[in-house]
Amino acid sequence: MAQNANGSDTWEISQSSPLLGGGNSGSEIGVRSRSGSSSVTIPLFSGGQSGLATTGKAPERIRFIAADNFPPFIFRDSEERLMGYNVDLAREICQSLKAACSLKIIPFNHLANTVFNGEADAVIAGVSMTPDTLEKLSFSQIYMRFPGRFVVGRNSTLEPLPETLGGKRIAVVEGSRHEAFLERFFTDAIAVPFENEELARNALSKSAVDALFGDGMRLSFWLDTRTADGCCKFAGGPWLDPSYFSGGLAIATKAGNTKMLNAINLGLTRLQSNGRLGELYLRYFPRGFF
Repeated sequence: MAQNANGSDTWEISQSSPLLGGGNSGSEIGVRSRSGSSSVTIPLFSGGQSGLATTGKAPERIRFIAADNFPPFIFRDSEERLMGYNVDLAREICQSLKAACSLKIIPFNHLANTVFNGEADAVIAGVSMTPDTLEKLSFSQIYMRFPGRFVVGRNSTLEPLPETLGGKRIAVVEGSRHEAFLERFFTDAIAVPFENEELARNALSKSAVDALFGDGMRLSFWLDTRTADGCCKFAGGPWLDPSYFSGGLAIATKAGNTKMLNAINLGLTRLQSNGRLGELYLRYFPRGFF
């Protein structure tokens, strides 16, 4: 990896750059994998888009762009170096395709137009699929989703299902998609709305509610904090519904750039098949949230 003169806004790798080492073993994607003393489920994301290429010449170079305010997917460390899941994923895709690679940081609201205007090849950031973006961009297969998860007290035996939560008090963030999902599908539960995540978590840790329902990724990080202090645990499995929760993260190319999109899809498919996506997941989400 070589940084540019300003030290942080761009990195590049050549076709001969070595693969990254480190990370935990995650080659058995879609099964439960051991990480330390706990069992972690590594999610399996199948291709959500058609047109996956298995043959053809990959591009010699991929110019990625992103914004740098999306931890843990992309952020800066104490020395202002770019870090994160998306940074490593871009690097791994290029390695799998034997393509040279660069990543440049620009303001988030300029990402779509920069690719549409041909100044970059692909956006690896949290750009959503909307009618406006779909006029300019085509999206790869999904490489990450954000499920809703229930958290309960560490000694609780509650199994959160629609038929088991009747009369149970469930903390949610007021006005959130998780509150809407709970009220739609868990009609017998009692939603207890709080102004923010911290207040909802505090209510659970003090046993003022029976469970909390929220974003699985954010809850996984909270469960490992000193603030949580081992008070709580995940219960039940992940809840995924694009109508309520994020449709997931995908890489975007210029609409109509089939060669680049197919190459990126091929890279993602290879990384899923050889276990590298699993390794990245365990590297950045050691507790897991699926």
